[in-house]
Amino acid sequence: VWECAPCREEIDSYPVHEMMTVISGSVTVTNADGDAETFTAGDTFFIAKGAKCIWQIDETLRKFYMIVE
Repeated sequence: VWECAPCREEIDSYPVHEMMTVISGSVTVTNADGDAETFTAGDTFFIAKGAKCIWQIDETLRKFYMIVE
């Protein structure tokens, strides 16, 4: 389980394959094409290794996650 306070992070190349489920809070992920999707409690999503994206956390996020390098 990982928790993060509100922040914004631009990621040029996601370091791992990661599948995660939001426990509480929310995160908006914007991909390289500019498409944004917001995930909230109960949502599960995947980010592929090498993906370029922006993470925008507007309220403290708690997530359960699994990574593969």
